[in-house]
Amino acid sequence: MLAPAVNALAQPVSAPIPVEDVLSIDAAASVEHHSNIFRVADGTSDTVVRALLGVRFERDISLQRITAYATLEPAKYAKFSSYDYLGYTAGGTWAWEVGRPVFGEVTARFAQFQTPFDAIPGGQNNLQNLQFGRALFGFRMTQNWAVIAAVDDAVGTNSLASQAASDFNRVGTELGVRRAAAGSATEIDFVWRHENGNYPNQQVFDANGNLLPAAVDNAYSQDAALMRITYRPTDTSRISGNVGYTRRSYQNVSQRDFSGVTGGLDFEWPLSGAVTMRAAIFRTIDSATLPTANYIDAMGIAFRPTWQVGARTSVDAVLAFAARSYKGDPGFVLDGTPVRKDNINEVGLRLNYEVARRVFVFADAARIDRTSNYAQYAFTDNWFGIGVRASF
Repeated sequence: MLAPAVNALAQPVSAPIPVEDVLSIDAAASVEHHSNIFRVADGTSDTVVRALLGVRFERDISLQRITAYATLEPAKYAKFSSYDYLGYTAGGTWAWEVGRPVFGEVTARFAQFQTPFDAIPGGQNNLQNLQFGRALFGFRMTQNWAVIAAVDDAVGTNSLASQAASDFNRVGTELGVRRAAAGSATEIDFVWRHENGNYPNQQVFDANGNLLPAAVDNAYSQDAALMRITYRPTDTSRISGNVGYTRRSYQNVSQRDFSGVTGGLDFEWPLSGAVTMRAAIFRTIDSATLPTANYIDAMGIAFRPTWQVGARTSVDAVLAFAARSYKGDPGFVLDGTPVRKDNINEVGLRLNYEVARRVFVFADAARIDRTSNYAQYAFTDNWFGIGVRASF
């Protein structure tokens, strides 16, 4: 998905390399220079060397499909070596069927990554660990319709003691129906989802770093009616994502309860034989990828066209906007201060050149701006980079 998460605008422009082999290896190395590495109001520059090594395995065994992957992503800072870290992702999926009517899917994922510096005041170095598991079961009632049920669990922890209030455990259950016509690339789920979020450590500071008048338990209960869709009108166009209505209620400081439309949709279609447009719109209150013990109401839109200039050369671009409102933070309710509101704009280009089959060199240039009703959170970061990526 192009921009379903609230920190999607902070990521470099990327061009995925399709891999169809049963066993594939992905490797990359890049150098980035940022004018404002910590993304603060009065920032400093630094250069970051990044690497990536990943392996992916896919195999069909009768009616089962097994997928497993693992990726290592180390990063080295030229000036601020104490921020060096090793990121990783690992996981897999087992899709199974028993005869024609009974089917299911089991998914597990583990990840460690450095929190984006614009997500923590002062450019602190925090490593987040996320663990996710999901099991889905289905029963086909007719050729096109099936009943589905799912349960999932997500656990997140933070390395910084100051972010301990953001450690969470989220458990979700789903029940609904799926329409997937035989031989069609269209799949639609209509589900009801219930979710409980628990935070083992109470929140004592608000989003601006001020001491709360009392510690707050951010446990919540959430219900949502969702439609998930994957639709391919043609071989070169795609619509996917989810749309629904969500209600979240808190046990403490209920003035921040949320209800409204949420979701995200990705679109892909050809503008011409050489240009493909990818676009995304989203509104989310899921802050699992940001270190916060409460929700951020985030919405945005992004455009990511790709121009195939020649047989070996392509250009990727990104133009994106996101608005974040920290409505879920109890501090703004308890002390009566204005809710923090940020606007983030990103524009960027990537030039790709295929020097050999599945071996690319690339050059990046991008600019990210954030404005806020709290001046200390405004920043601009101009960055550029070069790198190489290969897949085997």
